[in-house]
Amino acid sequence: MILNRKARGFTFVEVLVALVIIAIGVAGLVSLQRMFIQSSTRATERTAAMEMAQEKIEELRFTRYSSLAAGTDTEQRAGKTYNLAWTATDQYLVSGTWVTASHPSAPTPLPAEPDAKEVLVTVGWTERAGGDESLTLDAWFTSVEGRDGGLAVTQPSPQQRPSVTYNPGAAPEVIAVRLTEDDNAQEYQVKETTKPTPQVERRGDRLQVTFNTVTYDEATQTQRIEDFVTVSCACRFSGVGDTGKTPARLILEADFLVLDPNGSQPTTKMVGVPADTNQPELCSLCCRDHHDSNEMFQTGNVYRQENAFARLPSGDHRHFTNSGGVLVQAGLDDVYEESCRMRRVDGYYVTYPDWDIKAVSVMSSQYLVNSATSSNYTNYVRAVIKALVLGQSVPAQPADRDIEVVPGAYQMIGRAIYLDHMTSAHKTAIQTAIQNGESDWLAKVPFYEVNLTLLGEWQSSNPGVATVTSEPIETIVDPENNYYGTYSRGRLQTVSGGTTTVAIDVGAGNASILGNGAIHTEDSGSNYTSALAATVIAQTDDNVELYSITGEINCLFYKVQGNTASWEACKSNDFRDVVVNSSEPNVSCSLSTIGNTNTTGYSCEGIRAGTSLTISFGSTQPNTTFEPSSFTVQSISANVMQNTEMRIN
Repeated sequence: MILNRKARGFTFVEVLVALVIIAIGVAGLVSLQRMFIQSSTRATERTAAMEMAQEKIEELRFTRYSSLAAGTDTEQRAGKTYNLAWTATDQYLVSGTWVTASHPSAPTPLPAEPDAKEVLVTVGWTERAGGDESLTLDAWFTSVEGRDGGLAVTQPSPQQRPSVTYNPGAAPEVIAVRLTEDDNAQEYQVKETTKPTPQVERRGDRLQVTFNTVTYDEATQTQRIEDFVTVSCACRFSGVGDTGKTPARLILEADFLVLDPNGSQPTTKMVGVPADTNQPELCSLCCRDHHDSNEMFQTGNVYRQENAFARLPSGDHRHFTNSGGVLVQAGLDDVYEESCRMRRVDGYYVTYPDWDIKAVSVMSSQYLVNSATSSNYTNYVRAVIKALVLGQSVPAQPADRDIEVVPGAYQMIGRAIYLDHMTSAHKTAIQTAIQNGESDWLAKVPFYEVNLTLLGEWQSSNPGVATVTSEPIETIVDPENNYYGTYSRGRLQTVSGGTTTVAIDVGAGNASILGNGAIHTEDSGSNYTSALAATVIAQTDDNVELYSITGEINCLFYKVQGNTASWEACKSNDFRDVVVNSSEPNVSCSLSTIGNTNTTGYSCEGIRAGTSLTISFGSTQPNTTFEPSSFTVQSISANVMQNTEMRIN
């Protein structure tokens, strides 16, 4: 046998050394793992304590200012006991400095109520290793109403309180509803949706719709801003858990609408997860929370108002999957359709009960610009809310909404009224206020008036007289396929003389805000519709035919950020300096833009047959070009449609 002297194994000493090295490494890994577990546990405990402190501050925000005082409490979470204690120190503003009652410069005598109260919330607990831990949060409380309907919780400036500058209803097509029935009132509250149209964003097949509602109090120069977002999602059930939360909502507290301190709280119920990643980020929150339980149903704070007999044994409302256009109740392994309404609270979105639409109205944009007819509509809004609160039939829509126009293009508007579900005690309090003749009872009602022009489906009964746009909701910038991040709905384009009926149709619940189909069988066939008569006068009194020149202005701007540059969709503000001119003095042209996602159009109306003219486009904004920048029509004998592309470099 020939031995290979180069081949050799490991010696005993080498194996022993290797074992020692491995043992040392394993021991280090075990120690590291133990440290990791301890650190993770400490972080979890501290996070829980921070949440409890924030929740206590949120709860104290809705305590009557005069009743804010020190207190203690205990809370159990994950088998651990946390001790809460809070103090409330009176603060007084003296010569621009905040001082306590014991300070030498404190006012003498002290006012009945301090200018502010400083609240310190301390949470203490015993960590896993046996040591004592604690954290403290500091919040300042004043009587100034804050963004989320509660009290301000940040330290006030030592300067005098600022005056809120706000002009309700200043923007065209933004409706300011007076929250009083006293026409002679000098100081009152008003409520409005702050954008001409909600902001619509698409991700995959899913939509996200955002808008703000502001309630302004002229007496106190304060305002409450409610920031809402509504999302459509595809979800899967993940089982029963304690990570989901109850809905946030407004309740009536001492004659004021405030956020329910018991809302948006963790509870045990069914929860879900997004079925895929190609949808809005808020779908994680929506899928998780949008389920009810028997306890939630008993308290009346649920996401969906579904009858008791239709709910599942757990108290959850039903969820459905779309199977070839037919809604089928979802099984535990199915992907189901979901949608959620959310509101920003303390900087974060929390889930809210579904939207509950009560009425929809269609009108021309000019109807809202005119002060007289706009007042008719706001009176109608108040009448609808009163009828709903009193359990009466909804009144008829204003009768002066029909239009008579010459050939051209005209933007129609669709607006809806929503009313949130209220407890019996809340509704009774409002009914009592109405019966007692209180003029400001409307300030106690959680209602909303929203522009749904770009979210409803539009129809014209006689397209031979006039068509109305109802383009698919498209927010993706893709110039090669003629998508400019906008789409058109409700734009009436005349064709010939005659009369047509223009109607808007919107879904029920969240579908009315999202502009999509029903996701629940109870909403199928529950659409809301409104219509008006549009008469087109296509001849002059001396029998001369009238025509129009209309079109769209598709716009992109060149955005440079760092080392990257790209074309992006223009916003409505980019059109504020745009002008459309006619060479014929007797022909005027106008722009129509009602929001960032609405396609901007122009219209030169009522042009007499045989007229020759040149239409030109321009802007005082620098680096703006149009293609074409002008065009000429010789002896007009038919309606002309000519689009132009606007570029901002």
